[in-house]
Amino acid sequence: MTTPKLNYDQIATQYNQRYPASQTWERGQTLLELAKQIKAQTILEVGSGTGFWLNLLSQTGGSLFGLDYSMGMLQQSKRQPAPLSLTRGLGTQLPYSSSAFDLLYCVDAIHHFGDHRAFIAEASRLLKPGGALAIIGHDPHEGGSNWYIYDYFDTVYDTDLRRYPAGSSILQWMEQEGFHNISSQTAEHIRNIHVGDAVLKDPFLKHNATSQLALLSEETYQAGMQRIRQALADAKEKAARIVFRSEIPVKMFLGYKPF
Repeated sequence: MTTPKLNYDQIATQYNQRYPASQTWERGQTLLELAKQIKAQTILEVGSGTGFWLNLLSQTGGSLFGLDYSMGMLQQSKRQPAPLSLTRGLGTQLPYSSSAFDLLYCVDAIHHFGDHRAFIAEASRLLKPGGALAIIGHDPHEGGSNWYIYDYFDTVYDTDLRRYPAGSSILQWMEQEGFHNISSQTAEHIRNIHVGDAVLKDPFLKHNATSQLALLSEETYQAGMQRIRQALADAKEKAARIVFRSEIPVKMFLGYKPF
């Protein structure tokens, strides 16, 4: 079955709604600590989106580069306070010179790149000796996730299984491409508990907030929303407490290019 593709130009102007100021993003702090640890002076984010994570890394004082296929996302990136060098391109054909970067990373993006191993091979080419590759995102193939979106919206979980590479595969590809000191760790554990009608205020529940929902047709999305509303109505009728959970371990797969 063909994996569906999302046109991010259509949702670029609303995409930052998924980053409420009240939310603490541990994966961003993990990236920042890594960049400082290796004293990264040249940093590239592949699938840089609106530049949210790159802007955070401006604290390092390094040169920041972002690549995304969506012109709409790149236009949003230009609004970030940090000076960013932005390029349109594909994650599997990175238009940069070899051995150009100290840190190359992607956040919640590798599932959009198509040929996942080709991206890792390109990352190896672009990194300086001793440079680090960090791939951050959740792994639907691994147990431990409890996301109500999967329960109420048809096809979403099965589509994610097709789109996302398993973490074990990422680690294997890193090894095959010559990376050393390869590791996997939890960069963030998302825990959002919505009780009753509060779920309707979840920014990740909007149709264009995540690729999982944005890929759905309007009909399929509204059918999922109706299931949620019906569950709320049933709970209210029974005077019962209904909880919608988002408990997702976000992994960082890390490897270093040997000297």
